[in-house]
Amino acid sequence: MHEHSIQLVYGGGTTGMMGEIARTLVQLSGPDAVMGVTPSALLTRERPGAPEEESHQPTKKIPASWRKRMGLTASGGGAGGGKGTGMAAGATTPDETAKSLLNKEYGHVTIVPDIQMRKRYMMELVRDGGAGSGFVALGGAIGTLDELMEVVSWNQMGVHRRGACMVNVEGYWDGVLQWMEKVIEEQFGGEHLKHILGSVTDAGEVVAWLKGYEEGRA
Repeated sequence: MHEHSIQLVYGGGTTGMMGEIARTLVQLSGPDAVMGVTPSALLTRERPGAPEEESHQPTKKIPASWRKRMGLTASGGGAGGGKGTGMAAGATTPDETAKSLLNKEYGHVTIVPDIQMRKRYMMELVRDGGAGSGFVALGGAIGTLDELMEVVSWNQMGVHRRGACMVNVEGYWDGVLQWMEKVIEEQFGGEHLKHILGSVTDAGEVVAWLKGYEEGRA
């Protein structure tokens, strides 16, 4: 991202891959390169200073395979997932209840009232971003899958025109790819789904995939 001057919009957490990628990008490109968006209810779980007993995130090291593919070198934190995107430079906060803060280690963070506002605001930032903007899913759990499917659905409905790319390290997302083939085979969806939702096996391939998506859409 630093090499391509890409800005990051992500869920605002400070643990696992989300936090480590955000922190690394801030170190390389400065705090303006990162925009986190988090609901107020998750501040004690995903931001610095949260008591250990309040966190519902398991304390796990980032798997070595993911660390290598993502180019991460610092020690691991809790498990997590996130999205890398092109960010709209002049975006405003979603409503008067949101708060914007600056953290010198993790960049800018916008605190919103709830999870639905977070998803909508992140989508709008990416939708209004520059050329090659899009959604990227790393390894994650239910929340990552939920957000991934939602942005694909929004693309189908015409809410935005950005592609979504899964970083499929060691077959992590193979189940989703197989399910998508079944969806098309059973005629619940069309071949266009393969264009909207793609996958790469290495983080270094993401930028090229997003650019290719945009060129194919033009």
